[in-house]
Amino acid sequence: MQRSLSLVLSLMTAAFLFTATTAEARTPYQATLAEATDERVLVIRNAPWVCDGTECSTDGARSRPANVCHSFVRELGAVTAFIVDSEAMTEEELATCNEAAG
Repeated sequence: MQRSLSLVLSLMTAAFLFTATTAEARTPYQATLAEATDERVLVIRNAPWVCDGTECSTDGARSRPANVCHSFVRELGAVTAFIVDSEAMTEEELATCNEAAG
């Protein structure tokens, strides 16, 4: 009985730690601007973005990719690429996103 209880508690602890770690995992975002920016570090929707010329990235965005992209282009202008967790947005998704640039 003692052994079973120890095993159950160990499994529960491992599950809790895995869940906590997974919940804190962040999705990396990368954007390529159509025109270079002078901004080096800026915060968009509570996410710190780091830029170098036309390349910007963050792992702090916590919204849907489309929303993050819209907010990004409103601040910095049109993008030629927007990558979420190593997967690039399609041409159609980019066009929709860039509409927010005005």
